[in-house]
Order: sequence, then structure tokens, then C-alpha cells
Amino acid sequence: MKKFLIVLIILIVIGVGAVAFLPGYLSKTSNSEPVTVEVPSGANLSTVAEDLYDKGVIRSKLWFRYKGREISKNIKPGTYEIDTGLALEDIFEIIQQGEQEEQVTITFPEGFILYQFAERIEEAGLGTKEEFIEATNRYFESKGYDFDTTDIYFNMEGYLFPDTYKFGVNQSMDEIVAKLAGTMEAVFTDEYKARADELGLSMHEVLTLASLIEREAYNDEERAAVSGVIHNRLDIDMILQIDATVIYGIGEGKEHKTQVLLDDLKVDNPYNTYMYKGLPPGPIACPGAKSIEAVLYPESHDYFYYVLGDNGHVFSKTFEEHQANIRKYR
Repeated sequence: MKKFLIVLIILIVIGVGAVAFLPGYLSKTSNSEPVTVEVPSGANLSTVAEDLYDKGVIRSKLWFRYKGREISKNIKPGTYEIDTGLALEDIFEIIQQGEQEEQVTITFPEGFILYQFAERIEEAGLGTKEEFIEATNRYFESKGYDFDTTDIYFNMEGYLFPDTYKFGVNQSMDEIVAKLAGTMEAVFTDEYKARADELGLSMHEVLTLASLIEREAYNDEERAAVSGVIHNRLDIDMILQIDATVIYGIGEGKEHKTQVLLDDLKVDNPYNTYMYKGLPPGPIACPGAKSIEAVLYPESHDYFYYVLGDNGHVFSKTFEEHQANIRKYR
């Protein structure tokens, strides 16, 4: 009797686990990539299930039909872009919407300046660079940001989140900008805001610092170390001397050279951190989440200098060490 009870308990545990696991397993695949699904007029749930299964969107046709029995009469014909990683509930919502608007996919890499966002939008045929920039200004005015824009070339520089997006071909420029800026606002979580407050930094200062790291760091691994150098310099009121700020200022926010010349360092510009102490007036690019995190959680060290070596930056504590590294790697 005792053995029977043990076996029964084991079977119950296995059964409960299966009930909890199977819906998630059967509802979606592990990878996520978009596929085109055609739902013809008069199609039923079985027809749709067959197509979705063949294209790797779902793992079980039977489970799809069972879970979708309540929406079977609401399926609308059309051409749909469906990610293979979507849950069934999301798929059901999509196929009840009807014909989808044609979309374009645009990737904005981390470290892109706002003007490059505008160029990508224009290249995709969604509007002109000027229309995009005007829309960013409207968004800025609607949000009532409180930082000084006197020396800033583009008000929303640094406030658009770099990522891959899908936009409808008929989507308005205001909607496009709202999506880009809204994503950054969502990324800048309450935890980030609380941490920024601990450090005595505003969101504008965090994004400015993050943009410096985005342009300076050689790879992900050294972002926090670069952040530590910048924090260390600011803490003792030491001039930052960051090449990327000089380049941004010279190009007036519209271009990025790969090298800075000695004559460039002499150009009197608010973004010239060889000439002016503290942070530049605003971000010099649109940073990603990793650079924002590096600002908020910098590496604690005693470094004040870095120079690009063979496989990343080489850090040093003193000016003498820094000069030796420059002679070694340049």
C-alpha cells in the first residue's frame, strides 16, 4: 500500500508538471523570426493551423485548434507577418485583425546619431530627413523636457532608442518618432531613475554620459571601465578630453569622422571637451541599454586614462603611464 501511494504521488507530480509545461511548449517555438502567412477567404482554423505548422510557427496543430475554438468564426483573410516565437494568444489576436498594412523593417545600430536615424527613415521611403527632424522637435515640445537646448543641435539627440523596428508604410512621422522615443522611455526604468538619483544625475546627464561610452568603448566588456574613467575625471573636476565629442561638435551633429586631428582640438565649440570642463551640452549619439547601465553601474577603479591598444583600450592611472602606452600603441 505504501509503495502504491508513493507511485501515485509521483504520477500526480509528473501530471501537474506536464499540464504546466505543455501549453507553453506547444504554443510557440524557441526561435523568433517573422514568416509570411496567407489566410485565404473562407479559411477555417484547421487550414490556418496547417499553414502555421508547416512554417514552424506552432508545434501542434491539435493544440492550436483546441485553444482557438472560441475565435474560429472571427478569423479574417489577409497576409500576415507572424513571428515564430509568438504565443498562441498573440497569434489569435493577429489573425482576427484583418489585412495588415505593408511594413518596412529598419535597424538603427547603437551609437547612431539622430541625423543617421533621419537618413535611414528617408532611405526606407517613409519620409524626408527634414520631416523626421521636425517630428522630433514636435515630440520634444509635447513632452516638456526641462534641459537647456541652447547649444544642442538636435533636441531629441540621445532620446531615441537604437533597435530594429517595423513601421507601416503609411505610418505618420509623429507615430514613428513616438515609437522610437517611447522605447527609450520604457528602457529607462524606474530602477534606472532611482539609481540616477543616487548618483545625483538627471536623465539628460545619464544619456549624455551613455552616449560618450557608446562612442568610446571598443567592446561591451570595457563599457563599465570606460564609464569608471569618465566618472573619476568628473569627480575631481578633470577635463574629459574625449575625441568623440570634438568630432560631433565639428560636424554639428550631422556627421562622424573616424579620427580627430590636432587642429580639431582647437575649434571653439561647446562640445569640445578638450577646451571645456564637464559634460558636453547633451548626448552625442543615441546609446543602447548596455551603455546606460555602464553609466549607472561604473567599474570602480583608479584609472584616469585610456588609449586604444591591439584588442581594446589599455587603461592607466597616471599621465606618465598613459604617455608610455601611447608610445607603445601609436
